Amino acid sequence: TVRVNAIAWGGYGPTVFKTIMEQFVYWSWFSNALYHAAMGAMQGYTLEMVSTRLNDVLWDTMKAQWAFWIPVQLINFKFTPVRHQLNVVLVTSVVWTAFLSFAFPTKAESV
Repeated sequence: TVRVNAIAWGGYGPTVFKTIMEQFVYWSWFSNALYHAAMGAMQGYTLEMVSTRLNDVLWDTMKAQWAFWIPVQLINFKFTPVRHQLNVVLVTSVVWTAFLSFAFPTKAESV
């Protein structure tokens, strides 16, 4: 059945499965919430302000993440040898983190 599924997806079955698990199940909601909460805490936000920030930006962050990371991971999982996949993610994460800092500035930077 694994072979049939791979054929049905044009050979991209495992790649699509890994990408779906990565983006929708495994880590993304937690890591994005943690990022925004930590940034708010480091900027001196109160717990209420952090909660408001999460409500304001988490969904937009998730949509941006999917637009950015899904193509990256599809290419990574399909064409990069397993031993180098982490390197691709680490280098690309620098770009993603810079984007987050630019797209979702803290209160002092957004004035």
